[in-house]
Amino acid sequence: NFMIIYQELSDNQKKLAKGLFMLFLAALTVFVGIYAFYYGVLGIGAWRGLGDPNKFQITVTGEGTVYAVPDIAELSIGIKSQGKTLKSAQADNTAKYNAVVDFIKANGVEAKDIKTTYYNVNPQYQYDNRPCPLLSSYPCPPQEPPKIVGYDITSTLSVKVRNMDKVGDILDGVVSAGANEVNGPSFSIDDENKLKEEAKKIAIEKAKESAKKLSRDLGVRLIKITGFSESGGYPPVYYARAMEAKGGDFAASLPAPSIEPGQNEVKVSVSVTYEVK
Repeated sequence: NFMIIYQELSDNQKKLAKGLFMLFLAALTVFVGIYAFYYGVLGIGAWRGLGDPNKFQITVTGEGTVYAVPDIAELSIGIKSQGKTLKSAQADNTAKYNAVVDFIKANGVEAKDIKTTYYNVNPQYQYDNRPCPLLSSYPCPPQEPPKIVGYDITSTLSVKVRNMDKVGDILDGVVSAGANEVNGPSFSIDDENKLKEEAKKIAIEKAKESAKKLSRDLGVRLIKITGFSESGGYPPVYYARAMEAKGGDFAASLPAPSIEPGQNEVKVSVSVTYEVK
């Protein structure tokens, strides 16, 4: 059928058909060549890997630990206010908030280390809780809608204290200034990355020593590093201290606590994989 159709074509159409057929053959040849080359390379690589029974890997681990005295104490300081009107509650909260901030700044804390983390206005409602008369043929009286009888306002500060000698005084002084919720401190280290780098260097040296010893025990030679991973850091040390002031002489009755930051442990673990022979 194809030959019959071909014989019926004109000379120009036959030339065009021959050209298209040759182009198809050329494209097919290139495709087959690329396909054969690609899988040939894969086969040679697999054969080489199978042909070298002495090629394998070992993985060793190392852990580095450094210790440092914390240089930051982070506090969470809250001011709660109540008032029959929104204006009175806001006025009370704003005055106490400003007094707390002024006290913190007066004790050497810079503005960049004082951050407002929460502010909330919460209306207080009075509900109609009249009981329904028992053994009465009359239906229960309709309840009145809730009425706003006051407002609660809460504002919270996050404060970083960099002078450890000031932490105890600030903890108690903010209560005298108007704060009624104090949590912390949480101790941390400002330049954490430097300590982690020191711990990582120690961990890597331990991993190298472990690899050398293991290669000697196995009777093999270290060729090159083919894999590396690390993990670790340190959790902040939290000094659990929370106080809630109710007014009066509460703040004056509490002595300033002696805050001991101790030291933080910075730990880094590494895993190193070697090709050996």
